[in-house]
Amino acid sequence: MKKSTATRKPISVAFLLIGFLASFTAGAQTAGATVTPIVYSNVALGKIASASSNDDAAHAAMYAVDGNYNTRFTSSYDDNQWLSVDLGKPYLLSQVIITWEKSYAKDFDILFSANGTFTDLLIDSIQIRNHVLSNSNIAGIDTMRTKAGTIARYVRMKGVHRATVKGYGIWEMQVMGTTAVTGLFPVSVTGFFISTTDNNTAQLEWSTLTEFNNAGFTVERSSDGISFTPVAWITGRNGGTIVNRYSYTDKQAWPGKNYYRLKQTWTDGRTGYSQVSFINVNGITTVNTYPVPVKDRLVIEYKGMAGENISIALINASGFPVYTSKLVVQGGQQIIVINRTSGMVTGGYFLIITGASNKVYNQHIILQ
Repeated sequence: MKKSTATRKPISVAFLLIGFLASFTAGAQTAGATVTPIVYSNVALGKIASASSNDDAAHAAMYAVDGNYNTRFTSSYDDNQWLSVDLGKPYLLSQVIITWEKSYAKDFDILFSANGTFTDLLIDSIQIRNHVLSNSNIAGIDTMRTKAGTIARYVRMKGVHRATVKGYGIWEMQVMGTTAVTGLFPVSVTGFFISTTDNNTAQLEWSTLTEFNNAGFTVERSSDGISFTPVAWITGRNGGTIVNRYSYTDKQAWPGKNYYRLKQTWTDGRTGYSQVSFINVNGITTVNTYPVPVKDRLVIEYKGMAGENISIALINASGFPVYTSKLVVQGGQQIIVINRTSGMVTGGYFLIITGASNKVYNQHIILQ
């Protein structure tokens, strides 16, 4: 694991290409392709914070979310301490930003929860280890990108090991989030992500924050962003206020630009459409990896365009790269060998290859 600098920026390892809020309008057709960017703000500001302990009343949990960098939270002098914030409702999250006092955390976790247990969303957790900052009054700022599609109401910094003999000191903990914009409660859709992983393949993922009386979703595709054709039906789960995650793999995407939208249908027959997003699919590119699982080395066979510039990253479960490389594809096909190092411990990793026209290929890799 690499040591951190004063600002660490983990890489979001899945579905990096496109993300936007799905805003549904009953019975309305979307005329043309409109991509709406997500706008994030600090949704932890002024919210209810709690902690396992505090050094004294002047360093209580609330001072970590008050927006004032002259006040701070400090825990008691022990390793296993935590700081939590209740955001008041679920948000689609993008980053957690912690400004540390000089008594910072050497090892810590960022945990998320929909119900306050902090065991229901462990798949979205972020682990930071072997953390090294300065010993100045502001030791450093950690900017931790959440995994794509992370939706939570509660966020917790859980200390594992302190960097000093004192407690955990935090000047400010910011949580960057946004909510879905929806004109038709009770189905609230957010986090519509699209990526391409293989030849003629597009991967779509989206989530619902609230879901009642939902018959299901129709995935629609278009070559021009105007005339759409249904390609799949996904039955609704109707989980109430429980976050539901959906996905669909379109194996028949056209080479070039593909536009997608969701048509949501209620049980009473009403319908609504999301806004439109698109992705470029290169019909001649393939990526193969072996062996499975990986022991001593990972072999990548990349077939694409001759002279194409590609970037390769192998990302660990904490969202940090253990290997990066850039190269030019020779003769339309390239074989890349990643030899295992001491930093590549046993576990799951994500291989991310970025090619021409910002094509992104994601693959889950197991190191044995």
